[in-house]
Amino acid sequence: MPVVWEEKRVDNADLQKLVEIAKMYHIQDMNQEQIAKVFGISRSAVSMCLTEAKNNGIIQVHINDMSVNNEELGREMEECFGLRKCIVVPSGARNTDVLLRIVISQAVRFAAEELFTSHSSVGIAWGTTCSEFMRSFPEDTNLCDISVVPLVGASPLLTQEYQLNESIRMFAEKMRGVPLFIYSPGLVETLEDKRRILESNFMQPLLDRWGNMDYAMLGIGRRREKGELRLFYQDAEKPGSGSRQPKRSTQTMLDEICSYSDMVVGDICARQFDIYGRFADNDHNNKLIGVSGEQLGKIKHVLAVAVGSDKVFAIIGALRTKTIHYFVTDENTAKWVLEIMKSGKLPS
Repeated sequence: MPVVWEEKRVDNADLQKLVEIAKMYHIQDMNQEQIAKVFGISRSAVSMCLTEAKNNGIIQVHINDMSVNNEELGREMEECFGLRKCIVVPSGARNTDVLLRIVISQAVRFAAEELFTSHSSVGIAWGTTCSEFMRSFPEDTNLCDISVVPLVGASPLLTQEYQLNESIRMFAEKMRGVPLFIYSPGLVETLEDKRRILESNFMQPLLDRWGNMDYAMLGIGRRREKGELRLFYQDAEKPGSGSRQPKRSTQTMLDEICSYSDMVVGDICARQFDIYGRFADNDHNNKLIGVSGEQLGKIKHVLAVAVGSDKVFAIIGALRTKTIHYFVTDENTAKWVLEIMKSGKLPS
């Protein structure tokens, strides 16, 4: 006699029980043993309930693939700033540090698989973004004979991400290439100090490279000074959702930029620029030991990475310098940048 399987009908009481078990397991982070004690059932019964909840559509799985590129936003950024390529990854990570690492991983993938070539030179600066890029770069690529060149002198900060010579040494090993080191502070006290350093013998190989570079990897820094500009956006949460929404401060950064359009909004390779993308003619830049704005503009392929609401105006200024050809960021940052550019309120 054939066996006839009858579809089990789940009544409302059972559905509610499945919902409660699903909430405990997926939202309250209770394990199956704890849930079993609450309902007075076995652990295997809890497992069966979770499976049934999934089969009934109570539990739905959504995977936010951080390697996916939002091509539409990328194209908008490319058109807005004249970029050769812009990679925009989902803004799923709530922690900015985690999000930055995810974005950098995509920049590393692009550089290793599509951008960098053997028998070339790569310039790089100090900072969290560049340090993580070098640390994350794989050792098992086919790249070889790549000279790694520091683009700025030593930082006064002593943390690992600002110790450029050591990072460059390890990065050059991955590239099966040669590191060039810089034995100079990034900022000097006087213009005479700068002249003496630039004329020294140890600087000549660097100066030659700075005038003829194949690639560069840059982070984009926001202005960091006492009395720095207030943020135009602050991380905030929209009630009832997990997405981060921009929130205007009382006196917005945009108002200040419109009032003082020559103010510094950020830096690349420690070289400061304004919202127009003009490198500042100020004491800081004049005493900086590093690649010049003109030399940056001559590098054949420049890749930059930046994320975060606090860097929106720095990103706009950096991309307006026209020294950056490839840019990697996340969806929220790209949306905020485009919103400002489309607002018509920014100095053009």
